[in-house]
Amino acid sequence: MRRWVLFVAARIRQGGRRVGGSFVPILQSAVAAAIAYVIAEQVFGRPAPLFAPIAAWVCLGFKADRVPRKVAELGVGATAGVLSGEFFAAWLDVGWWQVGLALLVGALLGRFLDRGDLTTIQGGVNAVVVVSMSWLTSVTGGVTGRWVEALVGAGVALVVAALLPRNPTARPRRYARSTLTEYATLLGVVGRGLRAGDVQLLADARGQRRAVVELMVDWEETLTTAREVVAINPTLRRYRPEVAELSRVFRLMQRTQRASYLLARQGLAMTEEVGPMPEVGEALIEVSTALNSLAGAVGHWNRPVRARAILLAVARTAAPSEVEGGDWRPVALLSLLRAVVVDLLQVTGLSRAQARDALADTWERPFEDRDVELTPGESDDDASPLWG
Repeated sequence: MRRWVLFVAARIRQGGRRVGGSFVPILQSAVAAAIAYVIAEQVFGRPAPLFAPIAAWVCLGFKADRVPRKVAELGVGATAGVLSGEFFAAWLDVGWWQVGLALLVGALLGRFLDRGDLTTIQGGVNAVVVVSMSWLTSVTGGVTGRWVEALVGAGVALVVAALLPRNPTARPRRYARSTLTEYATLLGVVGRGLRAGDVQLLADARGQRRAVVELMVDWEETLTTAREVVAINPTLRRYRPEVAELSRVFRLMQRTQRASYLLARQGLAMTEEVGPMPEVGEALIEVSTALNSLAGAVGHWNRPVRARAILLAVARTAAPSEVEGGDWRPVALLSLLRAVVVDLLQVTGLSRAQARDALADTWERPFEDRDVELTPGESDDDASPLWG
C-alpha cells in the first residue's frame, strides 16, 4: 500500500505538470479550430464545416513544439482521406466492405502523396470517417466539398505552426527538471531507508522508481521533437547547443539510473541481512539534495554550481576504505554510489576524467553501461561545452 501511495503521488504530480505544460498549446489549437470553422463557413460557404476544426486540431495537437513537416503530413493525409471518402460516399452505400475499401484507397492515396507515416494513417482514418458519416449529408451540406473544410483546417494549422513563436527546449527542460526531481525523491527514500535500516521504506522505493522510468520516456520524446524542430527550422539554430546539452544530460541520466537501481535493490537485500548502513544512507541523502539543486539549475538553464559543490564533497568523503568494521556490504554499496556520483558530476559539466579525479581514493567502476547509442563524434566522457 505504501508503495502504491508513493507511485500514485508521483503520478498526480506528473499529471499536474502535463496539464500545466499543455494548457497553452491546447488553447492555441482550440483558437485555430475556431478560426478554421469561421473561414470554412464564411469564406467558402460551407454549412456546419465539421472537418475544418477537426483537421486543425488533428494537425496541431497538444504539444508546443510543433514540427511544420509533421503538421503538413497530417494536413495532406486528412485532406486526401476526406476526398477519397467523399468519392465512396457519393457512389456507394454504407457497409462493412465500403468502409474497408475506403480505408484501403485513402491510405494508398496518402502513401502516394507523401512518405510520412502520419499522412498514410490520416488518409485511411478520414476516409472511414467520411463514409461512415455519410448519413449526415443533410446537416453538413451534401456529400461533396468536405475536403475543402479539411484543407482549410490544415492550412490554418500550418500557418499557426510556422508563425507562432516558440522555444523548442522549454518542454525538454521541463521534463528534465521533473525527472531529476523525482529521481532525487527516489534516492532520498533509499538513503533514509539505509540510514534507519528500514526494509519497508527501501521496498517502497520501487513505486518511485516506476515514476522515474515513465518520466524518462516522456523526456526522451520531447528531446526527439526538439532535435527535429531545430534541424529543419533555420530560425531556431541558436537552440542547437542547448538541445545537444540536454541530450547529453539525458544519456548520462540513463546511465546513472541503472547504477542507482542496482544500489536500491542490493541495499534492500543487504539491509535485511545486517540492518542500518548509515554511511551509505547519509551520502545518498546528500546526493538527493544535489539532485534537487541540479533540477532547478537545468529548469532555469543556470550553471549548476551548488549541485556540483555538493557532489564534489560527497566524492571526497565517500571512500570505501573509510568504512568501519570491515563489512563488505556497505563497501559494495559505496562503490555503486560513487558510480552514481561520477555520472552526476558529468551532468554538472565535468568530464569523466575530472569526475573520477574528484574521488577520495583510487576506484574502478564496478561495471560499464556502454549500450547507450551515440552518434558519430559524440562522447559523454568529455566536459560539457556549455557548463564544463
